[in-house]
Amino acid sequence: MSDDFSALYEAVVRIAGGEENISSLGACMTRLRFTLHREDGLNPADFKQIPGVLGYVRAEGQHQLVLGPAKAGKAAAYFLSRHPYPALGETPQKEGVLPVSSAVQPAPQAEGKNAAPDALRQTKAQVRRKYSSRLSALCAKIGNIFVPLIPAYIGCGLLLGIGNILSKTVWADCPNACGLLNVLGSGIFFYLNAIVGYNAAREFGATAALGAALAGVLNVPALANITLFGMALVPGKGGVIAVLAVCWVGAQVEKALRKWIKGSAEMFLTPTLTILSVGVFSLLIIQPAAGWFSDKLAVWTQQALQHGGAVSGALLGGGFLPLVMLGVHQSLIPLHQQLLDTLGNNPLFPVLCMAGAGQVGAGLAVLLKTKNPRLKTVAKNALPVGLLGIGEPLIYGVTLPLFKPFIAACIGAAAGGAVVAVLQVTSAIAFGVSGVVLLLALSNLHSVVCYAVGFLIAVLVGFFTAWKLGFDDPAE
Repeated sequence: MSDDFSALYEAVVRIAGGEENISSLGACMTRLRFTLHREDGLNPADFKQIPGVLGYVRAEGQHQLVLGPAKAGKAAAYFLSRHPYPALGETPQKEGVLPVSSAVQPAPQAEGKNAAPDALRQTKAQVRRKYSSRLSALCAKIGNIFVPLIPAYIGCGLLLGIGNILSKTVWADCPNACGLLNVLGSGIFFYLNAIVGYNAAREFGATAALGAALAGVLNVPALANITLFGMALVPGKGGVIAVLAVCWVGAQVEKALRKWIKGSAEMFLTPTLTILSVGVFSLLIIQPAAGWFSDKLAVWTQQALQHGGAVSGALLGGGFLPLVMLGVHQSLIPLHQQLLDTLGNNPLFPVLCMAGAGQVGAGLAVLLKTKNPRLKTVAKNALPVGLLGIGEPLIYGVTLPLFKPFIAACIGAAAGGAVVAVLQVTSAIAFGVSGVVLLLALSNLHSVVCYAVGFLIAVLVGFFTAWKLGFDDPAE
């Protein structure tokens, strides 16, 4: 796909039912994401046929078109230049228009003797859609909070990782240079909770600035000098988990106050009372509870990897690809960040990164075995970015459509995950870069060597498994 997105725009708008039917639009690193007001007559399979679209996912209440790295953001910018679509999570409800996941509508009356069964089936399907969408909606909100931070995570994470390696090798006698890299790499993390609070409040339907303020309350250093009811306060306790919980509570309180307080006083009283009430409640209840939970979460994860060893690593590594396929893997970002905050490193992320290595091995087998020129071209283009940790082009363009190579990739990922878990590889970053690039952001030299071994094993197992299983080669 060239950087001329006019053909893509026209095709998406036509299939979606017109510009006005697209209710919100955005992008992550590899996917153009949008929601629709109505989906009557929509055939999602048509999205897969658009030239340049590597895959289509219906997840988190969104339609997601896999375009590949860099192109998704450019495509979203082009779409917004053509029409002022609301951002994801900020969809205004149009008069007389209800989203598909809204309250269940009465089933239309059918004629004839099968009217009652038909109506029952339709109502049952609508109820199932309504309630099964709650988990997807939660994953979508978490993704919308953290996905905008990924570019900063990548840049800062690489600088921290490179500085970490250089400080122990060729720059061991250059503390100023290493210190500067560390400062540059810490930029996103210094104000991370405030940024998360800002995004979270917006996602929860509250004032974004109040979310940043409430997140800031949890991290003010002066908290260390204060006790409430004999309880010592700890700045930053609970990390992003506490921030998410506080912002959700704050959103409920703010919306209630805006309904209750009338007149010009609302402008002054609502933010003041929200910060006062939620701030005190969060310091007394939410932050201690979130701190306990986050500590336990880190311990449980660490124990699962240490004591579960190869079994835990295989299950985590092999099971991660289906999460990527469904588009809900971004909802794990708070867990990654909390592990880094609590343990000082992240033992989970390197295990999950084996999913990309398994994909590379399976994709390479497809490249060498297929006789289909189009599939060979797609695989050849997807493999380099797959090595860099961006797996969607391989998933949707190569392995998943053929199915057996996707299974082979999961098996390869399980093998690599088992090795990485047993060798106790840890990363110095929460998430962001993966693939071979993660070698620059691991905690120590032991992790670098062992990650490389696990990555190679995942590639080899994925390759030979895909070769052995074979696949139905598409006709030319």
